[in-house]
Amino acid sequence: MAENPGIEKVEDLLKYVGNGSYVIPYFQRGFEWEATMVCDLIESILQNYYTGIILLWDLNTEDAKSEKWDPVWGAKLKNTPQKAILDGQQRLSSLYYAMYNPNQKFPHRKSYYLFLLNLTKALNKEYDDAVTYKYYATHQSWGTLLKDKDDWLKTGIIPLSILSAEDSNKPKQRYIDSTEFNEWLNRYLDQNRHILPEDTNTLKIFQVLNGILNYPFVFYPLSNKRELPDICNIFARVNAKGMRLSTFDLMNAFLYPKGVELRKDLWESLDNEPLKNIDNNMNEYLLKLISLNKQNYCSSKYIHNLIPNVKAVKKDEFGKKHDVVLIKSGKEFKESWNNACKYAERARKKIMNTGASDFGAIKTDFIPNTTMVPVLGAILWECDGNADSVEFKKNLTKWYWSAVFSEDYSGSSDSVMAKDFRDWKEWINNENTIDRINRINEDFVNEIDFKSVKKGSARYNAVLSNLALNDARDFHKEQIIGTGDYANDKINDHHIFPKHVKGLDLEKSKTFKDIRDFVVNRTLLLDETNNEIKNKKPSQYISEMIKKYGDETKVKEILKKHFISEKAYEYMKEDDFDDFVIERERAIKEHLISTLGI
Repeated sequence: MAENPGIEKVEDLLKYVGNGSYVIPYFQRGFEWEATMVCDLIESILQNYYTGIILLWDLNTEDAKSEKWDPVWGAKLKNTPQKAILDGQQRLSSLYYAMYNPNQKFPHRKSYYLFLLNLTKALNKEYDDAVTYKYYATHQSWGTLLKDKDDWLKTGIIPLSILSAEDSNKPKQRYIDSTEFNEWLNRYLDQNRHILPEDTNTLKIFQVLNGILNYPFVFYPLSNKRELPDICNIFARVNAKGMRLSTFDLMNAFLYPKGVELRKDLWESLDNEPLKNIDNNMNEYLLKLISLNKQNYCSSKYIHNLIPNVKAVKKDEFGKKHDVVLIKSGKEFKESWNNACKYAERARKKIMNTGASDFGAIKTDFIPNTTMVPVLGAILWECDGNADSVEFKKNLTKWYWSAVFSEDYSGSSDSVMAKDFRDWKEWINNENTIDRINRINEDFVNEIDFKSVKKGSARYNAVLSNLALNDARDFHKEQIIGTGDYANDKINDHHIFPKHVKGLDLEKSKTFKDIRDFVVNRTLLLDETNNEIKNKKPSQYISEMIKKYGDETKVKEILKKHFISEKAYEYMKEDDFDDFVIERERAIKEHLISTLGI
């Protein structure tokens, strides 16, 4: 079959999508565009802009019946497919969802999205925001939308699904060709002449609507004589116009001919939502973990060496380069993947638990750096036999907090991961010390300005984690923050001096406005307790705590676990914010120096 480009109208492409003739290979990624990108695409079509080539693969009978296909988002697998979409999935999925309004939630959302065309703007050639969207808790069927057609007259905004709707009186006839719609058009023109171009008529309106349906996409069909590995390589090297392929997407394509369905069988079927929800890049982090274990490096160029039977270049102990195959088969890759999942989960638990050797990030949002999961997992994998030794636990604690407070993992961290992991391997072999452990000392901690540490930063989350590890108790319920089932009692980081506190002495709160939201004025509390404190001055709610517990000593004990010393406690009783934050910063540093063992 000749591989020559052709032209296909949007209307026909979407019919092929809808009847299951055009499908998505398993080695493809899913529909990932945001709703705004869908709008941008249709606005480009309204202006007849170039929107890229659609790359298709003609399927032979054997491949077509192999059932290794997904439908385009919102469509269904009905017939034996004819073509696989290699490049153009995001565009075709966007158009199908916007124009066919399927009864399916928008990808990665909990709502049904409805896309709309501002006909008045389009006719005036005002294309910015000519296409918009709304979202609903339930699907808005065509029958439901049609009930609002009188409202369309006022706004000029119509649902884009009007382009796929059928005339209820004449099945298989387009709604936009119906008598009902023509009557609506005339009413629209009568009511909106004053805001439309003078030459606007029904023909002009049909030119806009049919312009979308008849927009010509250039498509390039690859012959059905091409083998699957060749197709996967072509797909992986396509520079998709909408979104570049991630390392995970590329590996998904390259592994597929090796009998490994990375996305479908290994990632999507992974039954570990806590691990998967840590970071949107966790699927790629698992590949990095394998790469560290196999070759001590984890950047994208090294991850490609994990494809079965691919030769990688390694240096021996004398620095001489030689070729090695890191993974010999699809089966071996799956075994490595399963190990990566196991040790990544151990890393997650260690980061999020509050045991003696854990790191206290009791909520996902409190993890200082999610990029530490793959390297910590690789260390636990490599050191499996030493994981219970006192020396290992001591060094791991120092390494973790040093890595967090250095903020080296807050940016691009592939090289940092690799360096740290190699240091750990050398330490296991008694060849070296772990460099990072010796980088941070007491002077380093004392030089950190915690009065400028913002919410969400690694250092901010590290202080919250240390509060949990310090057995901090809730001010009112006295529950230990880092333990128990809090399905109904939500814990969050809250202000000590409430954000909107009233009546502070201006002479004692000169810095309040500037640093009230920073970590020196935040701690972990139950939401219920925070609501009880509301906007009270510390002196007020401390008085209530003393009355509740009947003992000021008890209140001091509770606050001490929140890094609030006796001196800081006295400043709270005096509502002295300026001196309180200075004293609390001192207490935080004192605790961290003790934790780091420096």
